[in-house]
Amino acid sequence: MGRPNRIQFPGACYYIRLGGNNRQSIFLSNQDRRAFLQLLRAYKERFGLKVYAYCLMESSVDLVLETSQPNLSKVMQGFNTAYTKHFNLEHGAIGHVFQGRYKALLVDKEKCLLDLTGYVHLTPVREGLREKPWRYLWSSCAAFVEAEEREPLVDSEAVLVRLAKNRLKQSVLYLKFIKERAKQGGISLPSHASLFIGDLEFAESVRKTVGDLPPAADAPVAAAAAKAILADVLQRHRVDEERLLGRGQWRKLTAIRREAIYRIWREAKVGVTELARMFNRTPSAISQLIRAADEKAYKINK
Repeated sequence: MGRPNRIQFPGACYYIRLGGNNRQSIFLSNQDRRAFLQLLRAYKERFGLKVYAYCLMESSVDLVLETSQPNLSKVMQGFNTAYTKHFNLEHGAIGHVFQGRYKALLVDKEKCLLDLTGYVHLTPVREGLREKPWRYLWSSCAAFVEAEEREPLVDSEAVLVRLAKNRLKQSVLYLKFIKERAKQGGISLPSHASLFIGDLEFAESVRKTVGDLPPAADAPVAAAAAKAILADVLQRHRVDEERLLGRGQWRKLTAIRREAIYRIWREAKVGVTELARMFNRTPSAISQLIRAADEKAYKINK
């Protein structure tokens, strides 16, 4: 099965992670880092982006961006190409700088933006650097904890306004937030199906409205994909369809049923309501099953 289409719509917020090709360095000098940020400023202005957070490490980059138009693929393709040209010219290199397809998870901005910016700003801690996150030069953390000056590249206000009304108090509280999370060992983010940062309800609301398989045109495609996945599960585990779709609660059968439901939800993009009809369960039961399977199967990469 091919890679899922990017979910794109006006106002979509994404957590993006770029990795170096073959885990090699993206930045060989501070000049490279400055060029990357200068390019990010140019693309922000050109495409009307909001940049909520960033962190540049030697061989990876974390970004939290919001697009004003459904054009993430166009933005990132142009950006990655432009930076690759800079890098290759600067260092006499050829070929790719970034590893394969960048990660882009759709973010529940209302519930997760604060924690997500904290997650990005704590990247140096996860990478084992001794430098304090708010003193790390190549992240946006300083733009959140500086009381006086605001970094024009970073749209920190959308996050800080949730903490307090006064800028000084916002900065103090955000710094406290970062310090506390660092002591606690980091920040855990809810994620689903390698597509979303948010709870299951958020994932389902996106699927119903702007999912990457339009219901009218691609319903047959989703149904065919679900049928193929079900057939694969039945064949591998040597179970007949009637038993799998029935009410039996034998432990091994339950595990196989869980695998089938989760794969159909994740790979075929079939929604909870349809899965409930298919497997003769309630939508609530299907949601709980998917949530448990997703938490076990997927963790955000460092």
